[in-house]
Amino acid sequence: MQVTPLPSSTLARSDGLERVVPDTDPDKIAHLLRRDGGVVIEELLDAATVARLDAELAPHVAARRPGFKDGHDDSFYGSATVRIQGLAAKSSTFVERYLLHPTLLAIADRILLPHCGDYWMSQAETIFIHSGNPAQELHRDDCNWGVAQRLGIDLQISVLLALGDYDADVGATRVIAGSHTWPLERPIDDADATPVEMEPGSALVYLGSLVHGGGANRTADRVRKGLYLAYLQGWLTPEEAVPVGIGPEVAATLPQRARELLGWANLRPPENAADPAEAALQLWQLDAADLERLSGSFHHR
Repeated sequence: MQVTPLPSSTLARSDGLERVVPDTDPDKIAHLLRRDGGVVIEELLDAATVARLDAELAPHVAARRPGFKDGHDDSFYGSATVRIQGLAAKSSTFVERYLLHPTLLAIADRILLPHCGDYWMSQAETIFIHSGNPAQELHRDDCNWGVAQRLGIDLQISVLLALGDYDADVGATRVIAGSHTWPLERPIDDADATPVEMEPGSALVYLGSLVHGGGANRTADRVRKGLYLAYLQGWLTPEEAVPVGIGPEVAATLPQRARELLGWANLRPPENAADPAEAALQLWQLDAADLERLSGSFHHR
């Protein structure tokens, strides 16, 4: 396959990650992900789309207090960080322009499909870091699935889209490029992490095995606006109860591929399934009467 040459702007920067444009050959992007653990896609979304996304989510963000929940230690989730989920029911732009972005799906196809019949969304949320929030503990997202984490395959692809300021002072995500290849027992040193600075509309795409963490917001009045999205192996349980947050009424209005990614579809078996029982398997099933009751919003493959 002929690979599209990378423009000069895609040279690796101090964060150790390369910068590409959305129409870069997805095989090349997948290669960079496997090599470095992450990559920045510049101008994944245009300014008008970013503004529309921000505006659609703004009322929901304003209604949510910072922090995780009462009585919980917010040192990891951020006591001055605003997180909202259920985004597919709150923003049509999120579904049409972000969740279904062809570049992101092409990358997920290459990284995840070799190990599953299909993948789905694990979680999507705002991560709006306000002034005074300290840096997050460095971590790997794959630690949510501790047993599967040791299989040696890629479990998840995460995306952090900049909806506004995303510089080091305001809390840009810190990464350790190449850490996806480290043994899980290797100690993690904060000094090895470097902030990934981006312009609004650009996105950090990274493997669930990459060591990373939100930065400290050292500004007096600026907010780091990140919009998180993750695609997960279809045989693993997502972080977010996505179908519950959407409901059949919203699901019925969405494109088929969106319904599949959001848990409103059966998980098809791998294409190379040799066993007859495995080949006929339909995980995440509903009774036939339920399919009829949901008026086709649940897609049966």
